[in-house]
Amino acid sequence: MTAHDISIRRATHADLDMLSALITASYATLDDGSYDRAQLTAAMPFMSKANPRLVESGTYYVVEADGVPAACGGWSLSAPWTGEIVDGVGHIRHFATHPAFKRRGIAGRLLAHCLAEARAQGVTLMKSQASLPGVPFYESFGFRRIGQVMTSVAGNPLPAIDMELRLD
Repeated sequence: MTAHDISIRRATHADLDMLSALITASYATLDDGSYDRAQLTAAMPFMSKANPRLVESGTYYVVEADGVPAACGGWSLSAPWTGEIVDGVGHIRHFATHPAFKRRGIAGRLLAHCLAEARAQGVTLMKSQASLPGVPFYESFGFRRIGQVMTSVAGNPLPAIDMELRLD
């Protein structure tokens, strides 16, 4: 796949169903033994839905490869779960890659796009609550592990790894 085949665009409200389908397909690959299967099964219907507030933020994107939705994700100034905003801090949000497009550099291009955009808007520290299988991806971009946290998806506990990357 060449660079000319890939485009990144802002997600819109009209993309919500497509985004949910893409996220569902991607998150189905989380069942790699990293999580308790019962916890993951209970959380999946809630965590695999596109978040309309993220889409409306203007910093959530769709990556298309040859016109086909291949990945999505974005960033925000507000922290996941709490909505807290801290000056200079950004948060990577709801990244997903369709299994047919994994290991092609597509998510990496999206992450680089998000980091550059955040840096241009004054973000000096980017955080991520990475899924357990997602940790190596973020580490490959220089994120470092801060520690494990327990997230709650509609009352279903799932461990994640707090990570951060200095952008200054």
